[in-house]
Amino acid sequence: MSVGAKSAVLLAVTLALGVLIGLAGAGSLERQRRGQLGGLGRPLGFAAHMEEVISPRDGAQGDRVRPIIARAAERNQRLIREANESLRRSIDSMKTELDPLLDESQRRHLDDATRGFPGLGPMGRGGRGGRGGPPSFGPPPDRPPPD
Repeated sequence: MSVGAKSAVLLAVTLALGVLIGLAGAGSLERQRRGQLGGLGRPLGFAAHMEEVISPRDGAQGDRVRPIIARAAERNQRLIREANESLRRSIDSMKTELDPLLDESQRRHLDDATRGFPGLGPMGRGGRGGRGGPPSFGPPPDRPPPD
């Protein structure tokens, strides 16, 4: 095998190893991030976080603050649920009004853009729509931006 061929094989093996290590590292970081953030959206996660922030001095103080935090967590969940339901109704109303004005492609783009909104459908990877974040709200990729 010539020196050039050996170099090419070594380079290809190094590249493949780098890709594999990168994929494994990205997956590991994603799992760790989900574990850290996953519990904060649920009442128990919120309550545990608030108790950790407060750091009760002793068990007696902890016993007194826990019910207050639990009630706040329940209120927060109710408010979030109500806001999501209101958002869903508003977006549905907008889509109903827009429907006669849009062609099929525009309706599809609108559906895709609103699917990741809270209360409107599947949230995509990571629970926040799309690529782990909110929709871009920009123009669809097949059209230039407006002037």
